Amino acid sequence: MEVVGYCRIKKDATTGNGEHLLKFLGKTVRVIEFCVDGGVFVIANDASCLASFDKEDVVSKFECGILGEYIFPPNMDYINQIMYMTKVQNRKGGWAPILKEMIIIHSLHKGVFTDNVLWAKQ
Repeated sequence: MEVVGYCRIKKDATTGNGEHLLKFLGKTVRVIEFCVDGGVFVIANDASCLASFDKEDVVSKFECGILGEYIFPPNMDYINQIMYMTKVQNRKGGWAPILKEMIIIHSLHKGVFTDNVLWAKQ
């Protein structure tokens, strides 16, 4: 299974299907599949269970790609992923896991992948 994005689930979600739904409520989780109708198929942060939620229980979401600890724009082929990771590593300040979290938070706020926090005036 490949992670294709992130989403934030409502604290009082009612449409969840799966076990251990408390692991998802009010949390930012990885998305395995975005449904055509706006719902999501997600994996818990500890990777112990899966669940699905309808669109009315998704606060915000965005598509992206993930390779190791790096997050990048969606639909990049492998060569472009490597080039992007090299560009990120060579930026002033380099790469740290906190940057991934900043990108996720900013992208959830915008509703689309954005890495502006990496390229802001340094």
